[in-house]
Amino acid sequence: MIKNYFRIAWRNLKRSRFFAAVNIAGLAFGMAVCMFILCWVLDEYSVDKFHSNGKNIYRLQVNVDWGGVRTLTTTPVVLADDLKNNFPEITANVKVRITNSNRLFKTGQQSQLESNYIFATSNLLEEMDFPVVAGDKHTALVQPNSIVLTESFAKKYYGTTDLVGKIINMENKALQVTAVVKDAPAASSIRFDFILPFALTLQEDAWLMKPGSYSIYNYMVVKPGTDISRLTAKVQQQYATLNPGSKNEVWLQPFRDIYLHEKYENGKVAGGRIEYVRLFFITALIVLAIACINFMNLSTAQASRRAREVGVRKSMGASRASLMLQFTGEAILMCAIAAVTAAVAVYLLMPVFNNFTGKHITFTLPVTGKYLLLLLGVIIVTGLLAGSYPAFVLSRFLPVKVLKGDLSSGGGTSLFRKNLVVLQFVLSFIFITGSVVIYNQMQYIYHRNLGVDKENMMYISLDEGFAANQDAIEQSLAQLPQVKSFTYNSFLPLSIGGVSADLSWEGKPDKLVVNTAPQQVGYDYVATMGMTMKEGRDFSRDFASDSGAYIINETAARVMGMSHPLGKQISFWNGKGTIIGVVKDFHFASMRENISPLVMMLVPRQNSYMMLRLSKGDVPAQVAAVEKVFARLNPGYPMDYHFLDETFDSMYRSETMLRKLAQVFAVVAVLISCLGLFGLSVFTAEQRKKEIGIRKILGASVLNVTSLLSKEFLTLVLTGILLATPVSWYMMNNWLSGFAYHTDLSAWIFIIAGILAIAIALATVSFQSVKAALANPVNSLKAE
Repeated sequence: MIKNYFRIAWRNLKRSRFFAAVNIAGLAFGMAVCMFILCWVLDEYSVDKFHSNGKNIYRLQVNVDWGGVRTLTTTPVVLADDLKNNFPEITANVKVRITNSNRLFKTGQQSQLESNYIFATSNLLEEMDFPVVAGDKHTALVQPNSIVLTESFAKKYYGTTDLVGKIINMENKALQVTAVVKDAPAASSIRFDFILPFALTLQEDAWLMKPGSYSIYNYMVVKPGTDISRLTAKVQQQYATLNPGSKNEVWLQPFRDIYLHEKYENGKVAGGRIEYVRLFFITALIVLAIACINFMNLSTAQASRRAREVGVRKSMGASRASLMLQFTGEAILMCAIAAVTAAVAVYLLMPVFNNFTGKHITFTLPVTGKYLLLLLGVIIVTGLLAGSYPAFVLSRFLPVKVLKGDLSSGGGTSLFRKNLVVLQFVLSFIFITGSVVIYNQMQYIYHRNLGVDKENMMYISLDEGFAANQDAIEQSLAQLPQVKSFTYNSFLPLSIGGVSADLSWEGKPDKLVVNTAPQQVGYDYVATMGMTMKEGRDFSRDFASDSGAYIINETAARVMGMSHPLGKQISFWNGKGTIIGVVKDFHFASMRENISPLVMMLVPRQNSYMMLRLSKGDVPAQVAAVEKVFARLNPGYPMDYHFLDETFDSMYRSETMLRKLAQVFAVVAVLISCLGLFGLSVFTAEQRKKEIGIRKILGASVLNVTSLLSKEFLTLVLTGILLATPVSWYMMNNWLSGFAYHTDLSAWIFIIAGILAIAIALATVSFQSVKAALANPVNSLKAE
């Protein structure tokens, strides 16, 4: 029986090669896109799931009330230690610190800066699954002069992993290699090339032990079966006891959830990457649905061709259930062919996809493991979705009617087919408008006046050797024609990550806390960064008193209620000082956030970055000139430099990826829809061949016939556009609302998208309509 079904299915595919090719191509397109997205979704969900004890690990977090609730993911060392010591449910506290500073490694005559490392307590390797290939995981990070290397880092510098017990040089420190671990997997949010003991960072920065130092990621390991809600309540009660009057709240977030749920609002989880995961998963289903609609349309349109087959089978005793099973099996067979085609395409294009998304997904042929289950699932689901309705339609023909010559499939089927076309273009139009809106928003972000000139701005991460040579380096740079000016800062101006509640001024309400961004800068900072002074002046070497002065932004002046702040006194990190300038607001965080108060203070030395304004011209030559100065005056420390516009681009990497993917999805959705529309137009022209011949004999022109065949499809497309417009407006307006600064959602976007959709549909249908209109009527009527 099964063999017979397979033989019949194969014969039907060969008999209707064109429709089979269109169906398989549409399904293959849809399934390939679906598989790409599902691979990405699976990879996202796998992050931090590989730790065997991961379900019992939580990150300690604090909600602070600094003029609005803010969730701090880094917490004080002393707070975590106190909780660990007072609650038996907490079995361990893994401390991790991540910094932006570089570490200098020397091997022979070569020196290289490395920044991909972490500080961690000795129990990191015990509680988390970073397998040790050499050394003792229990003692590897106990001593402050020890270091743990990954396999790739060890081979990169020393050519071997047999290094346990060996002494290596990092800057001016002699460190002993106590363990070598496997490279952190791609599915880990904690990534590193080497690990330094937590005791070492405490030696370097003793202030980390202060109760107000929110600088450490504290991962609390609890006993299996612990009631987290009860533990959180007890932890909060303990915190309130130690900090009477504080409005802060302490809570625990599951480690496995952090990667996807890293966005917080009012002290609660409010999304994050999970939003993109859900969006892409829904997109995968929509693209697959469009492909299934194609299949259903073309299959039901050809129903009359198999009506006699159904009539004969029923008259021979075949049940409707067996017929439905046969037709569903045929659909699954076509899906299997399409799936194999899609899998080959995914295999060939996966390197491009990985480069596109920044992933490291491995997709092999033959497909195995979770991807085999994914492929089989897509085949079965698609086959059942795409084949169920055609099987229902084909199996309901009455043998008495079809054997008498009545081959109609009923008006209901035709109406359903039209509704499917409308639905298909509703979904396609949503993709088109979404792509346009996302593109416009990214253009808005990239061309908006940031208040900072990011072009030709190079910044250098300063190392420990720079301070001793700072004066000489400054004198040499001042003589270079390639360097127009230079200054210093503690945070990059487009991503100031610090926050402080220390801002105070005369007349400030006692209970008012202002969440302020601090920026320690060098001389001529405002001018070098291309900012604009609203009033007052920049920090200058001509005024010795500037060491205790401040520059604020417009928002800070507004929050403090100062219409003319020049000369007013405020208190901040440098103590009480005078406001000497007000800089116009500039974006120092993502455009998803409103500009907050900012206070600049003069710290010409001991900063994190040197900012250099380069002249326009040959960038490699300019960089080479600066590198020559550093190589001569700061030998042994390679210059670690970047450009500010690159940093700006990295801030919107997710949005940029979304823009590119939205464009690809829009093209794929329209392409699949047009494949189905083309197939239906071919079938309609074939069904109405004799009608067209009679009309031409009676005097109908090519334009008349073309309009006749195209009008029905264009009406369906136009209906789809009208239905999709409010839906797409709602969706994209909701997406734009996530940005504090965004472009307008104007009507022209929907008008242009509608014209584009109609033009594509018209081009698809008109080709076959014109071909049918130009056909010789004698050929279509000679059988009569």
